[in-house]
Amino acid sequence: MSAKPRILVVEDEASIRIGICDVLAFKGFEPVGVDNGTDGLTEALSGGYDLLLLDVMLTGVDGFTICRKARAAHPKQAIMMLTAKGDEAS
Repeated sequence: MSAKPRILVVEDEASIRIGICDVLAFKGFEPVGVDNGTDGLTEALSGGYDLLLLDVMLTGVDGFTICRKARAAHPKQAIMMLTAKGDEAS
């Protein structure tokens, strides 16, 4: 039996992180949720993940920095960026 694909979810909003991790686990993945960019960077650099799912706006280290450093350390690392940034009509 093959191991479940591991996905690192770096999201500082608890409800979003928990929801994503729950859906991924239900779909057969092994999600690991981290609530800040500093810990997210440490985990991302460990190289133990099939996919990094990164929020852009994080406490500590932002998602773009994690992406850049993870890509430098592991050039073939799969990475997806999440953002809720957008313009609101006033």
